[in-house]
Amino acid sequence: MNINAEIIRILENNHIKPILSGDPRFLATIRIYEEEKLENVLADLKILFNNFKSYSLSYHSIKPCCAPSFKEIRYKITL
Repeated sequence: MNINAEIIRILENNHIKPILSGDPRFLATIRIYEEEKLENVLADLKILFNNFKSYSLSYHSIKPCCAPSFKEIRYKITL
């Protein structure tokens, strides 16, 4: 299973342009600029990540001074 492809599919199904960084085996992030879509994405990610040995998933609000605010989802997966 290509984890990045699955995550991109989840984001596209929620009409979010994928902005991914990092390696899911260590620590990876997803930026969500449309806050109202956050809960759906988190729910879909939890379903996907339940297929793995273990995972961690969290999110934070980021409010940069010179750019739009966004939610940053951080995750790590044990493959």
